[in-house]
Amino acid sequence: MTAPVVTLTGVSQRYGATVALEDIDLEVPAARMVGLIGPDGVGKSSLMALVAGARAVQQGQVLVLGGNMADGRHRDAVCPR
Repeated sequence: MTAPVVTLTGVSQRYGATVALEDIDLEVPAARMVGLIGPDGVGKSSLMALVAGARAVQQGQVLVLGGNMADGRHRDAVCPR
């Protein structure tokens, strides 16, 4: 079986007292299309910013193609909307 392209394990993100993401686990397999759907303010943009390396991971682990986004070597652009 092929390793996932994106793996989130126990990811949480806060902005002050506001919880954007709490204990998120997610695997995106290779060759799959995935959409994030939900109302405003549920953390879709925060999740994408973490996957792209545009924001620092506060808690948990984000791996993209096996590389840890927390090590600072991976930076991709995020253009919401």
